Amino acid sequence: MRTIYFVRHAQRDITVTDEQTAPLTQAGLKAAEELPAFFAEKHIKAIYASPFKRAADTIKPTAEHLGLPITVKTDLRERCVGTWVSDFTDFTRKQWAEPTYRMKNGESLNQVKERIMTVCHDIINESSGNLIICGHGTAFSVLFHTLTASFTYADFRKMTMPDIYRVSIAENGNWYDFERCIGWG
Repeated sequence: MRTIYFVRHAQRDITVTDEQTAPLTQAGLKAAEELPAFFAEKHIKAIYASPFKRAADTIKPTAEHLGLPITVKTDLRERCVGTWVSDFTDFTRKQWAEPTYRMKNGESLNQVKERIMTVCHDIINESSGNLIICGHGTAFSVLFHTLTASFTYADFRKMTMPDIYRVSIAENGNWYDFERCIGWG
């Protein structure tokens, strides 16, 4: 059996509208510094992260503590909205109600699902042992919804920054035993 820990990034600075370069807030940096204690005895063999700064900065203290490199996977990125959205709650509600809904130049949740499922399967196949995958709430919630059929929009709205979810994988590659480990806030 293997375990994957999905870590949603810590609190980002929403005054920076560039998705890729938005840093963590001071509270986010402090929360990131608390993560190594959680992972100290989890026998982590590899760490993967989204290319977005907030994901790398969230898991960096853990990687340093464990002496592991962070492998960046482009397809772990957050959903492309297409343009800055002022009412994010309304936008996400529309996307969850209609998974094919997207804004011009943006991704639908169905497109995110295909991308995140593929990259997670690739990561599992190229690695061994327990892993950390650090990324984003929308991408992870779509993955969790696909895996469990019970992770809902309400669960997405309850996700914190950071947040940790655990998935166990059997020898045959089947995913099971999904649980939320830690939520902040």
